[in-house]
Amino acid sequence: MPAPLVHVGTSPTLPERADAVVIGGGIVGVFAAYYLSRRGLSVALVEKGRIGAEQSSRNWGWCRQQNRDARELPMATLSLDLWERFAVDSGEATGFSRCGLFYLSNDEAELAGWARWGEFARTAGVTTHMLDSRQATARGAATGRSWKGGVFSPTDGTASPADAAPAVARAILKQGGSVHQMCAVRGVETSGGRLSAVVTERGTIRTPTAVLAAGAWASSFCHQLGVALPIASIRASALALSPSAEPLPPALHTAAVSITRRGDGGHTLAISGRGRVDPTLQQLRFAQHFLPMFAKRWRSLLPGGFEGLRMGHE
Repeated sequence: MPAPLVHVGTSPTLPERADAVVIGGGIVGVFAAYYLSRRGLSVALVEKGRIGAEQSSRNWGWCRQQNRDARELPMATLSLDLWERFAVDSGEATGFSRCGLFYLSNDEAELAGWARWGEFARTAGVTTHMLDSRQATARGAATGRSWKGGVFSPTDGTASPADAAPAVARAILKQGGSVHQMCAVRGVETSGGRLSAVVTERGTIRTPTAVLAAGAWASSFCHQLGVALPIASIRASALALSPSAEPLPPALHTAAVSITRRGDGGHTLAISGRGRVDPTLQQLRFAQHFLPMFAKRWRSLLPGGFEGLRMGHE
């Protein structure tokens, strides 16, 4: 799906020095740079392509607590508060809304798992509602099917993948930080065993601190530094649908498809949990870490092609 990219201005010159350099202009990178800048640090955000041009503009846009692992739930809860506060603090719009996330299922085991998670969630202060067959079928009337049950998490929501990362990048610029696009980071320099600089294709930035937020490319970047960072890259597809008169929920998940309403009234549709595994040196290097998971999910995964190698995964 071609990403509807929002243009962000690039800072005219690369700084000679910065308190911190953030490598990667996806949603993690821009927010890391934004909050470092808010703390008064001089920050340079460096992106090899365009801000938010890869996975950050092609995802479902879900900001959720529902069904999170207990170890990551506190962070997910805090992140929702930060999404809300960002718009107030920065004056920039990410399209975030606590519209609620809606799950439907005809699988008794899946429903039982959601119910168990709901019991745990209440102890963590998270609101989630189990739906019986009548409630689930009524709320999911747009699907044209009957359902055994579902779950609704009203405090969860969505943001706009097309708008979010660019909005944060604009906020960084307003705070005095710099944003550098089409500027790949090639490596780092050290002095006395400590980081001293980040080397880009347009020059070197002296800095004592670097944040690596390179997403799927983080493992390849670390490999050149002799650092093993196991990452398994899985390709999945999403489809942009034009606005429809059919009343669909803002965010709906079923075992077959997941749908998210976009700000323009259209929807993003994805085949739930399906993906392709591209054979790359990185996949082979870390196979021992991921083979058990791949074996468990083999019905949802298909062999990929050479897209991973063409994109530069090593």
